[in-house]
Amino acid sequence: DLAERLHDAVSSNPVNLIETLAQRLADICLAEPPVHWVDVTVHKPQAPLRVAFDDVSLTIHRSRDD
Repeated sequence: DLAERLHDAVSSNPVNLIETLAQRLADICLAEPPVHWVDVTVHKPQAPLRVAFDDVSLTIHRSRDD
């Protein structure tokens, strides 16, 4: 169920920044009662940069207070 919601979040309502997508995914995970913290890594191998690269990625750590 969670995987399907994460997939839907990635494939709908596009965003320009991987930071925005990472936060969206973290919010979905943290809405689940058993989840207290999450690390989310988003890769964008075809990011529009002017220099050569293999992959661009961002990792965030988020937690919720109970």
